[in-house]
Amino acid sequence: MKRLLLAAAASLLTRSGAQAADIVEPTAYDWTGPYIGLQAGYGWDKPSVNLDKSPALATADQDADSFTRDGFVGGAFAGYLFQHESLLLGLEGDVEYSGMDGSTKTVQGTADVGRLESDIDWLASLRLRAGFAMDWALIYATGGLAIGGTELEFSGEPGMADHDSDDSTQVGWTVGGGIESALTDNLSIRAEYRYTDLGTLDVRATDVINPAAYFEDLEVKNTFHAVRAGVSWRF
Repeated sequence: MKRLLLAAAASLLTRSGAQAADIVEPTAYDWTGPYIGLQAGYGWDKPSVNLDKSPALATADQDADSFTRDGFVGGAFAGYLFQHESLLLGLEGDVEYSGMDGSTKTVQGTADVGRLESDIDWLASLRLRAGFAMDWALIYATGGLAIGGTELEFSGEPGMADHDSDDSTQVGWTVGGGIESALTDNLSIRAEYRYTDLGTLDVRATDVINPAAYFEDLEVKNTFHAVRAGVSWRF
C-alpha cells in the first residue's frame, strides 16, 4: 500500500508539472493567412544622367554632384503567407504615394543652359515573400514586379534652350528584405529595405538660336533605395 501511494503521488506530481509547463510554455505563432497593412518610409538615390551631345554643344555638361532625388513614400499593402514548420512563402502587393524629386543644372562653360527635374509620383509592386519564422518574429526576402509613375522635365534658360518633358508609367523590378514581429495574434509590425529599378526617361534640349545644337538625349535612370516601416492586421 505504501508503495502504491508513493507511486500515485509521483504520478500526480509528474502530471501537474507537465500541465504547468504547458501553461508557461508559449504557443507557437502561426503566420499562415491573409493580411492587410499600412507602411511609410523614405526613398533616395543619386540619379545618373547620360548626355549624348551634338558637336555644337560639346562643352556642355550636367552638374552631377548636385543631383539627388529623395522624399516620402507610403501607402497600403496586402498579401497572404503560408507557413510550413519554420519556412514561409507568400505573395504581397502594395500601392504607394511617392514624393521623391530632385533637380540639377545643365551648363555650357560658365553659362546655365537649363535645369533638369526628375520626379517619382507613385509606386506599386507585386512581390514574392520568402522567409524563416522564429515563433513571434520572422526574417524575409522579397522581390518581384515594380511599377511607377515618373516625370522628367528640362526647363531651358531664356534664349538658351527650349523646354521639353516626358512622363510615363514604367515597369521594372524591386528586391529587398526585412524583419517582422507579432505584437498580438492579429497585429504585427515590420521594417523593410528595398532597391527598385524603373528604367530610364529622356528629354531633348534644343538651342533656341541654333536648332542644330542640341543634346541628343538627357537620359536619367529611375533607380532608388527605400526603407519602410509598416503595421499589419492578420485575419
